[in-house]
Amino acid sequence: MIIQFCFVTVNLQTLYILSPGIALIMLKITDKDYFLPIIEALYGIKSYDTGTTQPMQIAGVCTKTGVKDTYVVKYLNSPRMSIKASTSELVAAFIARQLDLHVVEPAIINVSELFVDTLRGKDGFKFASNSIGLNYGCKYVPGYFEFVRNQELNDAQFAAAEHIFAFDVFISNPDRGPQGKQNMLTNGKKILIFDHELAFSFLYDIFVKNPTPWLIGENDRAVIQKHFFYHTLKEKDHKFDEFVERLTIIDETFWERVTSLIPPEWQSDQINEIKTNLASLIEHRSIFLQELYKVLS
Repeated sequence: MIIQFCFVTVNLQTLYILSPGIALIMLKITDKDYFLPIIEALYGIKSYDTGTTQPMQIAGVCTKTGVKDTYVVKYLNSPRMSIKASTSELVAAFIARQLDLHVVEPAIINVSELFVDTLRGKDGFKFASNSIGLNYGCKYVPGYFEFVRNQELNDAQFAAAEHIFAFDVFISNPDRGPQGKQNMLTNGKKILIFDHELAFSFLYDIFVKNPTPWLIGENDRAVIQKHFFYHTLKEKDHKFDEFVERLTIIDETFWERVTSLIPPEWQSDQINEIKTNLASLIEHRSIFLQELYKVLS
């Protein structure tokens, strides 16, 4: 028997339709049935040479469910990747998922020597061979394309763009710019976001740390003005209130779950630094809300 999969959206939650009358909700990480898939890499499909981190599309099998599917892996020792970057990817995806944003489904990809042997003589072999063990990855989603330059947004895309813009300011993500680094795709209705290895830029010495993250300073404004959606959203009417209030779901229960999901070998003070920064912003969210409106006025 062949079972076909499709996607539908209901009340901002994605449902995976397995067969008539049976549906599985895309769970938040705080839902009791959520688990972070651990994927055993089987063989490579193709490399994405245009990406800075040079990710690879692979076939893999979930060690919990035994289901084989297609994933994208960002090798731990490829350009711009590291344990720190991989952890940022995971945490950003968890937050986006918690806030009902349409984000790629994160996964941990186990790269074995057996898998690496399948890549000998092919693109990606070097990075794979230097990244034996656990790597960040995500489930591959077909049917999405990059935005074309100066593309007009329909109503659904505009609402999503507002949330993505606010989300990127919230997590201090400088890496969704207009010059070849969109790090998102669209199917004409929804906008799928990914690539958050530079999120939480306050962790890095190359960025000026803002001691009051709920306030948008001049350095922050310079980065924000390079956001892909900045000029699209500027001087328009916006509705950030509900989204900003939703940030309160990033609470202690959420962070306890994050800590339990991060691989033990990736654990560091990084999680607490992110938690402390975002918690202070959420505490001052009424001011942050006004700052969002101000930066686009």
